[in-house]
Amino acid sequence: MYKDVETETSYKYLKIVISKLKEPICILGGWAVFFTVNKNYQKQALRVYIGSRDIDVGFDSVSSFKHASFILEKTLNFKFVSFRYYKNIDAETGEDLSDEEVKSMPQHMYFQIYVDPVMSYQDSGLKSNIGFTPIDEPLLKYAFKDKKLAKYVKEFGRKLLLPAPEILLAAKISSVIFRDKEHKRYKDICDIAALCLFSGMPIGDIIKKCKEFVPKEKLQKFRDIDFAQDMAHCGKTLGLELNTIKSVIEKIKEK
Repeated sequence: MYKDVETETSYKYLKIVISKLKEPICILGGWAVFFTVNKNYQKQALRVYIGSRDIDVGFDSVSSFKHASFILEKTLNFKFVSFRYYKNIDAETGEDLSDEEVKSMPQHMYFQIYVDPVMSYQDSGLKSNIGFTPIDEPLLKYAFKDKKLAKYVKEFGRKLLLPAPEILLAAKISSVIFRDKEHKRYKDICDIAALCLFSGMPIGDIIKKCKEFVPKEKLQKFRDIDFAQDMAHCGKTLGLELNTIKSVIEKIKEK
């Protein structure tokens, strides 16, 4: 799925980014799943849960978003493109590369680490305030406004805000149905299975609760997709029986 150098470099920059931002720092996406499931997964699998390549950080105000953007671009020297920040990374050494350096390199010899600042809402004034139209994730507002739907954890000596497992699961279900890249879809299915099996919530409870946050049309689209190849890949990646993964996906698809 991802090479070790990719997730290890992402983890390194996750730590650096977190060290520079104002608390509380909301983490979502793959790294939020990692911090949610890793302890329980490690007990069963005797290995660390798979990391992420991208870093997703959530915001509920323009001021905190702009501060993070400034830190990423001016302090940490990330490059900006469209709505996200990136660094070019040497695929062998994990060292930073400039845009000029990668122009003469074969594509397999480097990769990008992306940091995606994500807003909890979208409105017409954001572009004029921020300078571009950011990614928005409406589910984030629950994590910021309802103590029952988020928790604070200490990582790297900083206070992180993690959306509740059912919110993370709802977000993953909503994203996987639109994935056109195989590795992204595989990762989503792994995260979906892991959240259901290792978040600490009974599988029936997390699925029932997450469905309160997923629109019916998205749930139906999820039901209509054949995830056979993704589930097989997920089982091998996580070291779990295929039938275990199938059972999770079938429970989500139940009406």
